Amino acid sequence: MLQRPLLFPDPKTPGPKAPSPRTPDPKAPDPKVPGPKATDDIPGFYRPLKPWLLAHLGKGRETYPAHPWTDQLESAVLAWAADLGMSKEHIKVTAQATPGHLVGLFAPQAPWNVLFPLAKLQMILFWLNTVDLGSDQPVGRLVEPVRETLERGHVPSGGPEILRPLASLRDDVVAAGGAELIAGFTDLLLGFLHEYTARQAWESGEPLPSLDRYLRHRTRTAGIVLGMWIQRLQPGLVGPGEKLPEPLLQLMKQGSLLVGLDNDLHSCHVAAESGERLSLIGVICQEYGISVDAAFSCALTLNAAMRYENANTAAAIAADTSLPAAVRKHAQAIFYWVDSVYTWSLETPRYGLRSTDAQVPAPRSRPAGE
Repeated sequence: MLQRPLLFPDPKTPGPKAPSPRTPDPKAPDPKVPGPKATDDIPGFYRPLKPWLLAHLGKGRETYPAHPWTDQLESAVLAWAADLGMSKEHIKVTAQATPGHLVGLFAPQAPWNVLFPLAKLQMILFWLNTVDLGSDQPVGRLVEPVRETLERGHVPSGGPEILRPLASLRDDVVAAGGAELIAGFTDLLLGFLHEYTARQAWESGEPLPSLDRYLRHRTRTAGIVLGMWIQRLQPGLVGPGEKLPEPLLQLMKQGSLLVGLDNDLHSCHVAAESGERLSLIGVICQEYGISVDAAFSCALTLNAAMRYENANTAAAIAADTSLPAAVRKHAQAIFYWVDSVYTWSLETPRYGLRSTDAQVPAPRSRPAGE
């Protein structure tokens, strides 16, 4: 029986309404909410704070060495994109994002027939992340072609370029014994696109979301749960067709949000320089009426609190001997993602964090069997 993921509600179903705000006293002074230009210079605030930010983000972290198959994975995914006839721009995005290095970090025990589809998925997500959010082409136009490609296994005629690699990824997953993963993967990817449609509206001038709404948005758009879903092909984990227990679903959501928060603190300057309005820093400024430099401190505190919660969830699963061994092993595999993606973020050319003004943790050796 095909298992639908329970990670997120159906994107077509609205969530509970937030409580109505209290009517402000017209005699009270206006709150000092930052004006439209208050977050325009996020890169200017970020640069002097960068060593401090990275030092705090690195506390208690593990960083990992590259997988021995990294070069083969990078070459294979670029050759695959070229064989599909993907555009030079698409291939350039792929090369700069180093998806082979990323998947080797977060799935070090996976065989090739799991690592390669994961690298393809990362390439697809990197491409989606480059969609021109300010254009007149709505992201929502991708929803039905994506659904048809994944559900039927073929690319509809005249569809967007991204459908060809998506069909190839689907074929790989089915060939690896993961046909029962496709329905859940489809729901997760459509949820991802639903959030990108909201993001496009925010980038086009709609008011920025509340912090609560942004965190729900970021949990989905980090894209990590999509990779965790495909990683279920890895032997020894809770596999295709098996029910994922609630603690693993919770750990997946926590890990996805944590990766998103890490990424926000690593890349907010890059996003701001490219003209994007939406950022964790800007949302916190709006939510609490504080300055940009104070918002960085708040974002670090939020990140630390989420890391504590995530570690406690993983530890509780590991200590619960009533759970099957595969579930406890799977929890460790999920928990491993956060610091693995963090390691990649320090090294990828996308963010330029390996500069002389930043001190970053040295990679540690991976113990045998880890």
